[in-house]
Amino acid sequence: MSFPIHRACYRTLDPDFVGATFVADIDRTYLMTRFSSLRGMARIPFERAEQKQDIEGMARLFREIRSGPDGQTRDTPLYFVSASPRQLRPVIEKKLALDGIGFDGTTFKDWGKVVGRMRFHRFREQIGFKLTALLTNRSELPVGAHEYLLGDDLEHDPLTYCIYADLLAGRIPPSDAPRILELNGVLPTDARAIVEALRALRPGQGVHRALIRLERHADPEALIDFAPGVVPCTGAFQMAITLWRLGCIGRAAIGRVASEMIHRNVAPDSLAQRLADLVRRAVIDRDDGESISRELSGKSLVAPIDLWPDVDASWERCAARGPGRVWTPARYLGD
Repeated sequence: MSFPIHRACYRTLDPDFVGATFVADIDRTYLMTRFSSLRGMARIPFERAEQKQDIEGMARLFREIRSGPDGQTRDTPLYFVSASPRQLRPVIEKKLALDGIGFDGTTFKDWGKVVGRMRFHRFREQIGFKLTALLTNRSELPVGAHEYLLGDDLEHDPLTYCIYADLLAGRIPPSDAPRILELNGVLPTDARAIVEALRALRPGQGVHRALIRLERHADPEALIDFAPGVVPCTGAFQMAITLWRLGCIGRAAIGRVASEMIHRNVAPDSLAQRLADLVRRAVIDRDDGESISRELSGKSLVAPIDLWPDVDASWERCAARGPGRVWTPARYLGD
């Protein structure tokens, strides 16, 4: 018996497909969903698409992800995962359409089966749910597809994405996975089902990076132990720059995301601080930072940066480790 999910897939990729695919959280990554109280959870199923509020810059970012790098019409595969009830699929998919976001599938938590099986812990348990959703999605992708994951730090996305990346890469062996999953709050039955799903997968390309929108933590240092596989980002602007640096979106997309955020009342000074912070954390180098600053300050999208920070030695060491290391911090492995 696995964690109850409900999945809809609208596109079958060519078996010979090779390239990037994206899987993104919806709640608190794209939409301002309220899970912080029972009242907020109770209100979720009754909201209309027009009442759903997207987070500044994220709708534009997803459109840029879908388009791919400049000069290409890549129609990048894009899937969404939500802990909202399956009955909300029509509402959320309508919201995606209203925002002009093309997508290829959605996965929701099946609240009805959670109630039916009397496992009420699953309403708030996210690691088992999201791993089940990710592995189900992965089972339908071609071997040549590699994944980029987007989420937030409000629940357990950083840890979940690390465990998932390590499971796919074999850095966490299937024989040790049940212990690690249960250590991190996954029910034993769900842990066994996750390992069974993992064993059934064909070898593939795995996860290249995970980007985490910071909401709970104001300081990216809170997630330094997850680096460099996980990149903490203060909003869509930092995500856009990071994805440009990774070759996933075009350079012009950075300006379009910045422009949308300015129209949503994010100040140019704030965007300048976020740009400088990426240089400080060695996500981009100083030359790229200065180039982006000149381009966007000339359009009044980013305030001029007179004094650039030095690269932080701790983040520089993280970047030097490379993404091939074990992503999951030792404290979550029981080491």
